[in-house]
Amino acid sequence: MEQALYIHSTDQLYYLSEDFTRLYFGAEFCERLIPSRPELETVLRIVRERDLDFTWMTPFVTNRGLGRLEELLPVLAQTCPDAEVVVNDWGVLQLLRSEYPQLKPVLGRLLNKSKRGPRIMNIFNQIPPSTQDYFQGCNLDVPSAVRFLKQQGISRVEFDNLLQGLKLEGTDGSIRKSLYLPFAFVSATRFCLTANCDDPEKMDSIGVFPCGKECLNYSFNLYNPVMTLPLIRRGNTVFFTNESIPDVVTGQQVDRIVIQPELPV
Repeated sequence: MEQALYIHSTDQLYYLSEDFTRLYFGAEFCERLIPSRPELETVLRIVRERDLDFTWMTPFVTNRGLGRLEELLPVLAQTCPDAEVVVNDWGVLQLLRSEYPQLKPVLGRLLNKSKRGPRIMNIFNQIPPSTQDYFQGCNLDVPSAVRFLKQQGISRVEFDNLLQGLKLEGTDGSIRKSLYLPFAFVSATRFCLTANCDDPEKMDSIGVFPCGKECLNYSFNLYNPVMTLPLIRRGNTVFFTNESIPDVVTGQQVDRIVIQPELPV
């Protein structure tokens, strides 16, 4: 089982230990947090020095975000040509396919279409097995989707540790699977409720505000009686925590564990 460490800042490099053979780095959920070129170069230097494999995280993007990635991908392709790139935007995949075919695209968590809502657990034990299978499944159950991924050069898909479990039996073995622990992504939006959260004068204001990257300093626990556990908001994204080891690990249906020591961004 491959062990990977996932960080979004060079300040988190102290988490890197001999237990990890791969490093994930980048922004997964917000284009405003795409690291700078010096940050990427620092991480790539560490990767070379420690002889680590490398995975570059990318978010869903506007044209502006795509432009930022276009500035960084040449650095990645030249310095680490066998790197993986996790894509959460089909436009980023098209860019990789057309300009950087040597880099290895990986389908990100935002595009694998798993059923994520914690409310599922309110009814999960009351529904028939066939419906449970549906909630535990993913788009790797669909032959046409698997054909599309292979046509795009994708041979790995990223997964969250869902509360209802994952059902990967029967999925194509040539598509490898990664599992993220302990934070599972629920939803993300371009509307960031963290903006201005530390400005008392904006307490009653609702709208779209300039980004001050408040999400790097604050996260919020969210409680609702219909949820089976607390949710966590960081920036534009909501997560839950699931530290249990699922059957797909003990059954060796995933071959990589991605450890998130802190909430990703």
